[in-house]
Amino acid sequence: MIKALVNNSWELFDINELQPGTSVFNFETGLYETIRTRGHRPILLTPHLDRLFNSAKSTDLKSPFHRKKVESMIMQVIESSPDPDQRVRVLLVPDKVIIYTMPLDLDYDIYNGVSVITVQAKRDTPEIKTTDYHSCLNAYQLAQEHECFDAILVDENQVVFEGSRSNLFWIKKDSLFTKETGVLPGVTRNTIITHSPYAVKYGELNVLDFDRLSELFLTNSGSGIVPIVKVNNSIIGNGVPGPITKELMKLYDSWAFDIL
Repeated sequence: MIKALVNNSWELFDINELQPGTSVFNFETGLYETIRTRGHRPILLTPHLDRLFNSAKSTDLKSPFHRKKVESMIMQVIESSPDPDQRVRVLLVPDKVIIYTMPLDLDYDIYNGVSVITVQAKRDTPEIKTTDYHSCLNAYQLAQEHECFDAILVDENQVVFEGSRSNLFWIKKDSLFTKETGVLPGVTRNTIITHSPYAVKYGELNVLDFDRLSELFLTNSGSGIVPIVKVNNSIIGNGVPGPITKELMKLYDSWAFDIL
């Protein structure tokens, strides 16, 4: 069981009841955000709340609490946990704001490079972070069965979009690319687009292109920047994190914590 703050009152749930995409998710379709903390301080809280409330406005989903109150509730949940580094989930569903937290439990070995698989699947509404998450959750679970960090979503033409819980960047001939449309506007993704010393170009990637890339990495709020060294049976570059990825990984910490 896990304790969650529901409309500013504590309740107990089975963790699967709070996981978007499961068959036992206990609420109507809504929106969610996942926010990482360090030392009980939320990372990039402002852009996460910007996205949550902008998405709520675009979908006519009314929050029962104003933004400042939601922020206060998030801090209450963070401070209730003894763990300094957490993964905080904020759910906004009809008539409810639900907030809970778990230890971050980050395996730092991922920064030496991870393997991923491709799965034919797409988000129905990539422009918003919706709890209607079945296809992404199924893809992620398939990746876990293959002992991979994430699943890369592709369409029927093998065009690459994003990870099941991440955005994707690639480096080819020393140029940094990401897909412009049809992908989630990730907070970490936008941080890189805004602050990277390498100009980010928009492009399109096909599964057949992986063998020709020098570097590839994914981004999400929990893990930051994670190098990808293998996709299916294709080794990326030299099979180790590349120099541009490693430089961006170092820079990301300063960007994230300077914008706390």
